[in-house]
Amino acid sequence: MCRAGIAVVVLDEYGCLSMLSPSSERLLQQPFAAVPAESLAEAFHLFSEGGGRRLRADEVPIVRASRGEMVENAIVTVKVPGQPVRHLRVDATPISGTEGRPQGAWAVMTDVTNLVATARGELNRSLAETVNHSLRTPLTAVLGHAELMMDQRDRLPTDAAASLQALRRASHRLNDVVTWISDWIDLAYAPGSEARGADLADYLDRLRDPS
Repeated sequence: MCRAGIAVVVLDEYGCLSMLSPSSERLLQQPFAAVPAESLAEAFHLFSEGGGRRLRADEVPIVRASRGEMVENAIVTVKVPGQPVRHLRVDATPISGTEGRPQGAWAVMTDVTNLVATARGELNRSLAETVNHSLRTPLTAVLGHAELMMDQRDRLPTDAAASLQALRRASHRLNDVVTWISDWIDLAYAPGSEARGADLADYLDRLRDPS
């Protein structure tokens, strides 16, 4: 398999990395090292799908397989400092002894970086269309009517004028939220910004508390 250029990883029965094929070294952007299972995520910079957080040791596909689980189509993001971000599809299989006891695991990795980038671009377009057509268009109409009515506020009863002013403030506030979400979409799904998707909460927190 190594000669065929397949990206293969093997974990031995003691829970230690025992083999990285040359293709695996290229995908992981690091050379082989006899790393224990509990340190694989840190040593090889393995993150959750999209790169939002580092994997826990028990979430690494080959570690899961070493405990008897068949792992199919797991997506792992590799974020080596100073290197391009890669997205890998991992299939991992337990290695069993003659009595059926786990004796390690092996995994095959496939580079799906381009597929992920394409999917992210499609999601970006879908989100942008939703924000622009389902949120921004009706909101613009509300703001427009509110501004027109503000020109006539002196003719309105005091309570109605106060309600109109509250409506206008709330509409502008909501418009700010929509603008922030639109900016977040541009950042979160732009090429080279795979980890930004987790920042929406920070954006909204900043909007609530500008200080």
